Amino acid sequence: MPSTYTASLRLEMQAAGENLNTWGAPRLNQVIDRLDQAIAGRSAIVLSGDHVLTSANAADDEARRAMLDFSGIGPATITLPAASKTYLVRNGASGPVTLTTGAGAVAMVDPQDVALVGCDGGDVFALGVGGLSLKAYVEAVAWSYNAGALPAQAGNAGKVVATDGEDAGWRLVTTLPDYVQDQTQRAVAAERRAAALAYFG
Repeated sequence: MPSTYTASLRLEMQAAGENLNTWGAPRLNQVIDRLDQAIAGRSAIVLSGDHVLTSANAADDEARRAMLDFSGIGPATITLPAASKTYLVRNGASGPVTLTTGAGAVAMVDPQDVALVGCDGGDVFALGVGGLSLKAYVEAVAWSYNAGALPAQAGNAGKVVATDGEDAGWRLVTTLPDYVQDQTQRAVAAERRAAALAYFG
């Protein structure tokens, strides 16, 4: 009976009695090398258009590696094997990359972003919070008061971010908040009363 291969990483599994005196070297060593690639390997892929990750039983390929490192020209659609797998994706291309199996949900990684992407064999999805990607969560929830746009920091040393309820921007601190003023005024008044009591007995 010939060897079979694992579903997700395409690693060779030896049949009973097969490959006598050759299973340890080279075959077992090849499996260990491919496990190393799946855990810590990097596929450096230069894009010039859409790309299908190479995928092969018992041979080196792009899809087995843990990290997909894209450069070149984007946008591009990257087709993954229809197998469960996680990837660390770095997009150094000039446009977004969309990861898909060709069916189901897709994940998009913008230029210069690094994302953790998972595939369940059909759908591809990125790390997220509350059903949203991290970027969408920040835009929709954390900074929704300013439509997802934070004011730039350059040239604003010594200022604070303030909002009027609709727009956020940098402001110089010119007055203390009312509650701080009230506390300060109460402290000054108490000191004056104590001084007057001490003077007049």
